[in-house]
Amino acid sequence: MSVFGPPWKDIDDTKAGTPYVVNSDGWGWFAIFIIVAIPFLAVGTVIYQISSWISNHPILSGIIYLMITFLSGIIFYSRPTMRHRICGIIATIITMLPLGIGVGLYAIPYVMLDGSFSSAFDWVLITLFAYGIIFFIFSICNILRNGIIHMIIGVVFLVFASLLISGLISSASEVLSWEAILQLYGF
Repeated sequence: MSVFGPPWKDIDDTKAGTPYVVNSDGWGWFAIFIIVAIPFLAVGTVIYQISSWISNHPILSGIIYLMITFLSGIIFYSRPTMRHRICGIIATIITMLPLGIGVGLYAIPYVMLDGSFSSAFDWVLITLFAYGIIFFIFSICNILRNGIIHMIIGVVFLVFASLLISGLISSASEVLSWEAILQLYGF
């Protein structure tokens, strides 16, 4: 009886025509699976709790997110070498808006209406993808140091992200629809 023996070796050793009998070898692999699954369950629970709070307080969540993006713009464009600061602050809000739209209109309703591992994984995937693009845009704009160019890039990203999110909502029509999203947020 080995703890980490090959978990499926005994099925290979079963002679043809005889019944397969489970033995106690390999139970350590199951224990490792359970231990590894705990963080994923914890992340899924946190995602569900955050989604629940945001769906119960959509206006407050939107205001908080806009304030965070506004303060980020002020901090990013507070350096003396930056040009067109007002446009840059507005561009920061526009650049970070697709993350809020993607999570707010697709990921959170998908988690709340479907509640599966796939929906939580989509939440993480959309958030990481949007953060990656936002980081890339801010890195480029940090080199260019021009708020007008940042605004142009931000508007292009917002339009592209809006079309992508609209397509995602249309593709998940069995779970998501605009009516279901509005009903979830209480509008």
